[in-house]
Amino acid sequence: MLGPEHIGSLLRDALRNRHLGDADIYLTATTQALTRFANNRIHQNVYHDDAVAHVRVAYQKRQGRAVTNNLSPDGLRSAVLQAREHASLMPEDPDFPGLPSASQSASVHAYDEATASTGPEHRAAVVGMVCRKAADAGLEAAGFYRTGVTELAVFSSRGPRYCYHAGTFAGLLITARSDDSAGWAKGGGWRIDAFEPEALADEAIDKAVRGRNPQSLESGEYPVVLEHYAVDDMLEALSFYGMGAHMVQDGRSWMNDVIDQPAMSPLVSIWDDGLAPSGWPVPFDAEGVPRQRVNIVTDGVVQGPVHNSYTAAKAGVASTGHQRGATGGPTATNLFMRPGDRTTDQLIASVDRGLYITRFYYTRLAHNRGCVMTGMTRDGTFLIENGEITTPVKNLRFTQSYVDALAGCQALSNTAHLNLNEAGVAMHVPAALLENWRFTGQTV
Repeated sequence: MLGPEHIGSLLRDALRNRHLGDADIYLTATTQALTRFANNRIHQNVYHDDAVAHVRVAYQKRQGRAVTNNLSPDGLRSAVLQAREHASLMPEDPDFPGLPSASQSASVHAYDEATASTGPEHRAAVVGMVCRKAADAGLEAAGFYRTGVTELAVFSSRGPRYCYHAGTFAGLLITARSDDSAGWAKGGGWRIDAFEPEALADEAIDKAVRGRNPQSLESGEYPVVLEHYAVDDMLEALSFYGMGAHMVQDGRSWMNDVIDQPAMSPLVSIWDDGLAPSGWPVPFDAEGVPRQRVNIVTDGVVQGPVHNSYTAAKAGVASTGHQRGATGGPTATNLFMRPGDRTTDQLIASVDRGLYITRFYYTRLAHNRGCVMTGMTRDGTFLIENGEITTPVKNLRFTQSYVDALAGCQALSNTAHLNLNEAGVAMHVPAALLENWRFTGQTV
């Protein structure tokens, strides 16, 4: 770790007495250790350590940027001067409100020393357990186990505040395969004790064993019980394709024309909360603005998007602190979906004939409005008959509006699981029973 004092000193010195106009620096530093495995053995163990400073200079309605991983005083000063030169070449943007002041944010604890100090011996022991279990079941296991530390910092010439946050992360992903089946499980969080590796191994192996000899199923519309992995995919897509105010203002969000409308089932409530410790909390955004809780959907009614300083100024509101990364628009990255009042078994028991789906794969946007996605099922798809899981089913392709699917939400599980993806987006979601899902055919 670089530490708050060292990072603060670097950033302050880089912007001192430069007469550049307004400027800020957003720094990310990540240390990650990763153990990969395939064919029931470890094949790669890597350690990655990197830090990147994103410099922004603004004056006369212009912005210029520069990026460097040279954190020496000369390297940072060079990046600042380069950003100043880039700003001079840019046209004025009449909508640019200027840089926000980095502000004091609420502190949130998301650092776990045991996770930060996890070594290759621990990861190898966990992976070894997974591979032995898979081999005993006649399967081959693949996946990865990663742990690490991320530091985030913002220093701005527009305010005396210096923002710093350190957080840890851990994640285990397992795929277990036979010749004609696969099972999948994933756990993660900011503490290594947030998930149970052996339970994840058993989950992936059980699906692969039960999924042998899958049968074909005709395309059509079916009720579905989605595991939290599949619901996670839905929230990630809804976030990336429409929860940011820039997409709403450009007219390319699924929220357009449905804000303040009951577009989803009354059972559905979704919000973003950067301070909630049950997610992967980060208290400020890439502009140093404190993150606010934002209700995205409440009891099925669409409330509105998240903002950065630019979109907030255009809308005449305050930034919600959701600038993700140095460029691009605001993004909801610590999402929650309210659980329901049933167990997953009760969700299954309420289906006469439908499908139980572990996760989706290779999902891509087909149309902005309604967040219409196309993709396929993967790693554990089963037929439900008379309230019981019966036959494994060959994977299916689908084209489905995620908004319409959530409008048909009939029930949610009473437990929620945290999923932290490789892009740093956290989703805390339950399993879901949806009235209808449109399948267009089998995968090859």
